[in-house]
Amino acid sequence: MKKLLPLLFGLKLRIQYLFSKEKAITTAFDLFCTPRKGKTKPYEAEFLNTANQKNLQLAGHDIKMYEWQGTAGTILLLHGWDSNSFRWKPMIELLHKNNYHIIAIDAPAHGQSNGEILNVPLYTECLNDFLKSYKVDAIIAHSIGAMTAIYFEKKYQQLINTPIIALGPPSELYLFFKGFKDTLGLSKRFMKGLEEYLFQKFGFYPKEFSIARFAKKIKVPGLLILEKKDPLAPYQLSKRIADKWQNGELIAVEGVGHSLKHPDIDNRILEYLNAELS
Repeated sequence: MKKLLPLLFGLKLRIQYLFSKEKAITTAFDLFCTPRKGKTKPYEAEFLNTANQKNLQLAGHDIKMYEWQGTAGTILLLHGWDSNSFRWKPMIELLHKNNYHIIAIDAPAHGQSNGEILNVPLYTECLNDFLKSYKVDAIIAHSIGAMTAIYFEKKYQQLINTPIIALGPPSELYLFFKGFKDTLGLSKRFMKGLEEYLFQKFGFYPKEFSIARFAKKIKVPGLLILEKKDPLAPYQLSKRIADKWQNGELIAVEGVGHSLKHPDIDNRILEYLNAELS
């Protein structure tokens, strides 16, 4: 049944395409950008309530910000898809114990932020607006959050010596388009229309959006942490990010999954921050 429902929705889109191409393509793109989960649960809110909270207007969205005070440097945390700022709980506790000033934000359509869709360009504009008002000393980001941090620096070139710690960023957008096509059973003609819509909206085609290619353009120091058997961020493709990142360092792990949640990883991040920000 789980496999059948997407195919039925794909059939609906194909039928809609026959009568209104634009509406079908717009609906498909919105679906592609719509998270399935990630809103804050009560037990998550209990921890997040230990932070000072603000609502920020970023990229036309009401974005929830969480802040834990410290004096050892300001660290910005960007979560991934279908997630929220609670995913950083062990990292926040470790950083707070070491007197870091921590800021986390919920992406659009996630956590306690508003909105219905999320994509890297939107997340990037949120980050851009945020950094107009807040100075940070390092960014720790996971998955689409890590893609956003690297894409932001490629686009705006303003982090200077601010390190980016990127956990599990997928490299190639076209693979997500392929997965979307296969899951919904969409035709090549439909996908061509969707790719053209992407180009008209953001100025690039799926195969042009490559985090590995963008990493070649950035000069900030960075730490890239990858899971060797990550199904969402295939290792051999994401490893190219480190290959292209002039000042990037790679750590490859195995057995922790795409979330990359593990005390050893958190401690390695802390060591890296201590060295870079000392």
